[in-house]
Amino acid sequence: MPSVADKDDDENIIKDNCNDDDDDDDKKKKGLKAKLSARYVPHIMFEITSDDGFRILSDSLNRAWKAVTDKVKEVRSMAGLKPVSYAGLTGLYMSGLDQPTFTYLLEQMPECRNLKNYQFRHHKDRWRADEEELIENKHGCARCEPFTRTKHKNDMFSFLLSTYRIPPAYDPVLSKSDENLTANIAQRRSLELPMAMRFRQLKSLTREIVGVYRSSIHGRGLFCKKDIDAGEMIIEYSGEVIRAGLTDKREKMYEGRGIGCYMFRKDLDHVIDSTVMGNASRFINHSCEPNCYSKVIHVDNRKHIVIFAQRDIKRGEELTYDYKFPIEEVKIPCLCGSRKCRKYLN
Repeated sequence: MPSVADKDDDENIIKDNCNDDDDDDDKKKKGLKAKLSARYVPHIMFEITSDDGFRILSDSLNRAWKAVTDKVKEVRSMAGLKPVSYAGLTGLYMSGLDQPTFTYLLEQMPECRNLKNYQFRHHKDRWRADEEELIENKHGCARCEPFTRTKHKNDMFSFLLSTYRIPPAYDPVLSKSDENLTANIAQRRSLELPMAMRFRQLKSLTREIVGVYRSSIHGRGLFCKKDIDAGEMIIEYSGEVIRAGLTDKREKMYEGRGIGCYMFRKDLDHVIDSTVMGNASRFINHSCEPNCYSKVIHVDNRKHIVIFAQRDIKRGEELTYDYKFPIEEVKIPCLCGSRKCRKYLN
């Protein structure tokens, strides 16, 4: 930090360079004060020393290493050696701070939680979660809440209905950030790839795109965690492939055990039963005005049911598609709440 004598020198510099009677000098005086006052703000100083007494002290890592390279050029010139180019040698490179392993370790330090303008490379969400406000419990503590079993004992997915599992908030402004724009560009490029290649990449990307949370339509639902472009693959409807003749038997068995039934017809002869062996796609609810659609694709001579985005889907929206149930006498009420709701699923 500069001393008191340095501050007196700064005042003399302002007096020598500015005239109190001139309006233009007032602006110049403010500019000089801003530059000089920056010296008194706490900041990091970089020092480079050597055994022969060489020493450089600077508040900029690039300027510190530039002083070193300038000194090396001077010594080489005095010794009559050929000049060497130092283009591309930045302070980060010379200090090793641009190495992925080094930055990975640095970003784990507790002090990194105070960085506001730094863009994390490896731990983007590590400190972001600490800044989020915790939900205040109305009882003061979760252990003080009375426990009442309202769900069926055979409902193995009852934990997904917890009020503490909050779905991603719908925020169009957040979806326009640089990070999401870069992800959207990568998604658009993937639309140009062959269908088989897109399908092989789907399994590793599904967990980053969607998640299961409490739904306002019915029970649990599948929600979008990142912006999805129209035509993009979202998730495969997977499960146990059974014969179409076994569907009625399986449905009665699940109903007797109090388990919800999740099935999807693959073709005239086969049905996918995802009740026990399925993935998150089983929780996609019906809507008369859906934002997704299902399609059977062929990959490696096998049929796969894949859910595609029917339109651009924003972060926080629930994914829905039309179940297209056949018309029956016993009606199933529809709870989608859309403007084009048909009131019944069948």
